[in-house]
Amino acid sequence: MDWIERESSEVLEGQLAENLGIPKLLARLLLGRGFQDSEQVGRFLKPKLAHLSDPFFIPGMEEAVKRILDAKTRKQKALIIGDYDVDGITSISMVSQALNHIGIECEQEIPKRLEEGYGLSKAVIDRGLAKNDFDLVIALDCGTNSLTEATYLKKLKIDLIIIDHHQLKGSSRPEGILLNPHAHPNSDDGSRIFCTAGLCFKFIHALFKRMRELDHEGATELSPREFLPLCALGTLADLVPLRGENRILSWFGLKRIFLDSPPGLLALLNESGIDETSLPETEDLTFKVAPRINACGRLNQPETALELLLASDDSTCRKLARQTTILNTRRKEIEATLTEEALRQAHGNFSQTAAAVAYGSGPCWHPGVVGIVAGKLANSLNKPCLVLAQTAEGDFMGSGRSAQGIDLVRVLESCKCKLKHWGGHPAAVGLGVSRELLQSFIKEFLAATKRLSLETGPETKLVIDSYLEIDEIDESLLEKIGLLAPFGQENPEPILALKNIFLAAPPRKIGNGEHFQFSISQGYGQVRGIAWRMSDRMPSADQPIDLAFRLRRNSWKGSNEIQLVLEDWNPSKCN
Repeated sequence: MDWIERESSEVLEGQLAENLGIPKLLARLLLGRGFQDSEQVGRFLKPKLAHLSDPFFIPGMEEAVKRILDAKTRKQKALIIGDYDVDGITSISMVSQALNHIGIECEQEIPKRLEEGYGLSKAVIDRGLAKNDFDLVIALDCGTNSLTEATYLKKLKIDLIIIDHHQLKGSSRPEGILLNPHAHPNSDDGSRIFCTAGLCFKFIHALFKRMRELDHEGATELSPREFLPLCALGTLADLVPLRGENRILSWFGLKRIFLDSPPGLLALLNESGIDETSLPETEDLTFKVAPRINACGRLNQPETALELLLASDDSTCRKLARQTTILNTRRKEIEATLTEEALRQAHGNFSQTAAAVAYGSGPCWHPGVVGIVAGKLANSLNKPCLVLAQTAEGDFMGSGRSAQGIDLVRVLESCKCKLKHWGGHPAAVGLGVSRELLQSFIKEFLAATKRLSLETGPETKLVIDSYLEIDEIDESLLEKIGLLAPFGQENPEPILALKNIFLAAPPRKIGNGEHFQFSISQGYGQVRGIAWRMSDRMPSADQPIDLAFRLRRNSWKGSNEIQLVLEDWNPSKCN
């Protein structure tokens, strides 16, 4: 992989550093993220909840809040239906707690992934309606394209509120109140970056704001701030851009996660091994907490995760948190077997194509893990990948993950005549295809991906934010980088580099042999590093190399040290 250093201006670096009283390296990193204005930088480095926009700027918000307050006045019951991923589960939890607080009785329902698939289907609606007499259905993280189901509810004289961030597939909108910024392409309030958890936070903010204006009882007893940890978890897990208000919500959610989290989330943090003596990082939530929640949905037990986040009894919370770990362990076992088979297919059948499609049937082809495996394939092969599992009816359903900047929504749009259903985001999609059309779909999918990849061009370069001298790697540097957190989409963790470095000792394989550890000498000590899934190209200790890495803090069994997380290495061209 070719490395290129991110362009920067020493003059602008100096000016920004002087104006804000920050180190030049931090100024360089900020300039690399597109910030040049001192006021912009100040807002980015020191977020404030006061910087959040009026939630009523979002189209549909006024109508949604009015309908909820009407339900409160008329003592109506609400059925909340949401997706089974982290964004959906956190959204259901937030809205349920808010509505319960203001006196609206509500029940929750989540689709059974294996039997009912994704979204606001008639099956999940009927299952939910059987619980009680409801006057209102609230669909969270789904429903934008559920035209038939919305019409079905209208015939039943049940109102529908949809809070969602998925894109419309056509020009028609479902019956009901639609709170989805993507359904209003002419609006420019910055709300299109929200996932559903972010939109739910804005909805709760709007609801309590209006209740305070109308002097409703209980409007001041609960603050929207208390929903920030759940909002941050949903936002970070859903990989939405961490700019603008998403950064504010995530920043405060992480900062207050041990202060404002509900008992179930606290139990889950403890079960995930996250130490409350220090602030968690993005990857603590995305790699430790989120997979446990997602495992419940993937293995057809989403109610476990939701019950946990809604529980208040400590003993119940600990028991349910432990159950998420058991399910996640099972998910990993299935995933490992499927990944091996999918990689075999990809290498054998798609080595020369612009994308790869793996499919099959049997115990390891579990519909609940195909998305993770598709992501692993895309990362490994550096091209878009689909993984499809055969259902009991004989058709195929699965997920896709993108690479090289390919918009999978555009790709599937061009193949939609071959699909039973599809949807998602540019980087991640879900789809279903009949057994009879599978091969023709694959052919069309590969051709469409190739056309789009020729338009966009390959992404084969690693962008280095800054080259360092080895003695610059210290606690102070780690603290400077930490000011840019939380990291994620459109706010990536800085990639730093060292030139002409010798390893302190030969690297050592660890774990299952896919990874290796290494160390470099610095002054009177050493800085340790780890390379994930790179053991097939370990450097020698007797040759000078250039290292590209992310800088982390590694806390393990009481130790707390700086760690390099390797991105890439090359033989050094320096003598």
